[in-house]
Amino acid sequence: MYKSLKNYKLLPDVKNNDLYTISLPDSVKKPDGGEGQNQKADERSVDFERAITLAGYGKFNYLLLLAIVPAGWASVYNSTVMSYVLPSAECDLELTMFDKGLLNSMVFAGMISSSFIWGLTTDTFGRKNTLFYGYLCDGIFNVASIFSRASWILILFKFLSGVIISGPFASLMSYLAEIHGEEHRSRTYMWLGVFFSLGNISVPCIAWLIIPQDWQLNIFDGFVVLNSWRIFLAISSIPSFAACLAISFFPESPRFLISKCRLQEALEVFKKIYAMNTGKHPDTYPVKSLAEETSMEASGKSFVHMMRCGWRQTKPLFAAPNISKLILISSIQFGATLGSNSLRLWMPQLFAMIETYQSMHPLESSGSYPSVCYMLDKTNYRPQSNITIGSTNNPNTCTEMVLDSTVYINSMVIALTGVIGYTMAGTLINAVGKKKLMVFCFALAGSCCGILYWAEDSNGILGLSSVFVAMASIGGATVVNVIVDNFPTYLRTMAVSVTMVIGRFGAVIGNLLFPILLNIGCLGPFIMIGSACLACALLVLFLPTHSSSTKKAVSDEGTEKK
Repeated sequence: MYKSLKNYKLLPDVKNNDLYTISLPDSVKKPDGGEGQNQKADERSVDFERAITLAGYGKFNYLLLLAIVPAGWASVYNSTVMSYVLPSAECDLELTMFDKGLLNSMVFAGMISSSFIWGLTTDTFGRKNTLFYGYLCDGIFNVASIFSRASWILILFKFLSGVIISGPFASLMSYLAEIHGEEHRSRTYMWLGVFFSLGNISVPCIAWLIIPQDWQLNIFDGFVVLNSWRIFLAISSIPSFAACLAISFFPESPRFLISKCRLQEALEVFKKIYAMNTGKHPDTYPVKSLAEETSMEASGKSFVHMMRCGWRQTKPLFAAPNISKLILISSIQFGATLGSNSLRLWMPQLFAMIETYQSMHPLESSGSYPSVCYMLDKTNYRPQSNITIGSTNNPNTCTEMVLDSTVYINSMVIALTGVIGYTMAGTLINAVGKKKLMVFCFALAGSCCGILYWAEDSNGILGLSSVFVAMASIGGATVVNVIVDNFPTYLRTMAVSVTMVIGRFGAVIGNLLFPILLNIGCLGPFIMIGSACLACALLVLFLPTHSSSTKKAVSDEGTEKK
């Protein structure tokens, strides 16, 4: 008898310490064919990670990757397309250099002003609704902007576009995290980065096909003339409408539904994902019940209660010892974004000014053109209120910029250099470390910006600007990884949000100061950007160095406090 029962286990009954249950070994078959134990386990409530893992990874996820291509491009187009429109719109809208700075910066200003509101909206109405209506409204505003007949109207539309796109962008990040398991989450964000890079390359390609064309379409009895740059703006709204359409075919985030205690709806979403990924009937999904998750965003909570809970959780971020690290890292992000987004968004304008000068002036006897600053100063148009555009007696008459293929090819080279740079940085970051990589990138970017002031050859200008944009962008992107090392888990999301907002302030300030300094003297913008990058390299040296054990301790500390 003992021998026949030696593989059986006696387990205490959790409800009655005096009773025991017999646990059968795996080799003993149940009457239902051996699946009874699994079915019993699946009848228990499971958490999100277990549920999404059982749903599998396959067709649903691949289709979602295709859907986020236009979504990612919509964000890129909102912040980038104006830099290609400025040279062509200069005479139509009588744009000053400061107007151009406003147009480049208004998207970032809109993002800053609406980030908090969108956070509450997304947590209240859901990820899918925010994505759908956000991209729809963004597309409508972008189409409406083509009818602008004055610079201030176009500036207003770009600000509103920034206000709108901030919501879908943040919701997209949350949606991807909440519809993938931990195993596939990082890979999905990697693909999103690839799509952003492809979007940066596609913008100059589309601009090259459209803006140089001599197209004019009179509408409303000639009230508005749709020329090539306006048509380019209209076409740039396609990713927003495409993203809106694509998102409509996907379900709400199951994690959001769980946080709102809508467990049955979340279970139906898991069943749909499971059916698409496995090809099986949804009813065969092994999970029958989901566990509730405690969330401060749960339904029924008032706005004031949400604010109090949010402040209670984030208050330690603004107290010692976290506040000093937050200021240091935010300063690095500010300088990095000021440098990279200022020069990157002004490069098409600068290339157009250089090409305009070179087309109007023959080579000097030395066989080379004068310095960059000399060429920029000679083509820097400053409209005056008492002078008519096109007047032959006006030495400052607005002359159409030369927009040949060189301007767009140069922009594509800069974008492609960034893709290559990110690829190399991804392979080197673990080998050399984050701090060394950031110091190298910022120092090299600052050096390239300084040398650019004396550049004369077009290829040299392109090479230096390409390396600068790539290095400054890589250094800024690494800041997020630094946050992971320096803040506990429960503060990381808020730390990332704060540094991103500070970075956008840098983009706004940089794009506004660039034309002001350029009108004073060409050296000013290069000093501003180069100094910002070198200051970032210096500040990185003050970042604490974390070993793997230290990082684990930081994470554990956050888990305990949470």
